[in-house]
Amino acid sequence: MLTARKAAILKVLVDEYITKGMPVASETVARGGLGVSSATIRNEMVALEDEGFLVQPHTSAGRIPTDKGYRHYVESLMGDVVLPLDEQLRIYHQFHQVETEIDEWIRLAASILSRLLRNAAIVTLPKHRESRLLHLELVYVQDLLALLIVILREARARQQMLMLDEPMSAEDLHTTALRLNALLGGLLASELPMLAVDLSPFEQQVVTAVSQMMQAEQQEEYEEPYVDGLRHIMSQPEFTGMSKLAAVVELLEQRSLLRSILPRVVASEGVRVVIGSENEEEAMRGCSMVVTRYGIPGEVSGAIGVVGPTRLEYRVAIPAVGFLSGVMSELVGEMYG
Repeated sequence: MLTARKAAILKVLVDEYITKGMPVASETVARGGLGVSSATIRNEMVALEDEGFLVQPHTSAGRIPTDKGYRHYVESLMGDVVLPLDEQLRIYHQFHQVETEIDEWIRLAASILSRLLRNAAIVTLPKHRESRLLHLELVYVQDLLALLIVILREARARQQMLMLDEPMSAEDLHTTALRLNALLGGLLASELPMLAVDLSPFEQQVVTAVSQMMQAEQQEEYEEPYVDGLRHIMSQPEFTGMSKLAAVVELLEQRSLLRSILPRVVASEGVRVVIGSENEEEAMRGCSMVVTRYGIPGEVSGAIGVVGPTRLEYRVAIPAVGFLSGVMSELVGEMYG
């Protein structure tokens, strides 16, 4: 446990460093109205460094927070943080100006977060817990080869090549697709194995393939994220080294990799803050993520968050992500509820 004076010094220092991005000297902290001398503050900063909350990048420089310092700041020093009412009203107004299309909501949410934090925002489309089949098509490729196209709800398309046991014409494939659409259209993935009808061997092959595709779709907890604000993260001084910047940008651009990270990060309810070395991915060790879920619990969910250097403006990021999650949940509830 930090003493009250150490905690106050750490809070002033973190706030100053987040704002200016420069190592903070004891004289600067003394101007924070703590009522103690620079010498006393200097001694306390040495103690905070010994305890792992601060680090001195250069002998003659001031100090900057460590990941441990940021963690204590987020959990114990910020207090209750809320998005200003005027910003909340502005966000509501922006959402009411766009069409009632989920893709537009996703892009707007990412744009708002990126603007507020001047860093990269990530938002995924909402995804149902269980896949539902809308439509399938069988496209002739060769006599013994067909393309199976499966359309799931929200018009998500998946496709797979099928090797046929015997030649089939385009007309044969079309006829089979018509029959299977009449039988399978609107069914959930869990309902396909219970289909109680007589099927030809080829029809059974198609149904099995559709079932496997839908099951695979359910294994992915989140859709590939929409990312906005790469230009902001590229301008951060922490990423002036090209190798660091390239690693972070590559991870954000490889949305399939980022999608695999999200379930590990958003493992619990509420806004989750992952700071620096707490990230499992090496490329993210110099970054912080503030992320949470949105949607209808147990039915439809997506993820929303912001990524930036550990010098992230947590006092804005945490309430902004939380508020936008609530807005997106309301919209999803109106659409699917």
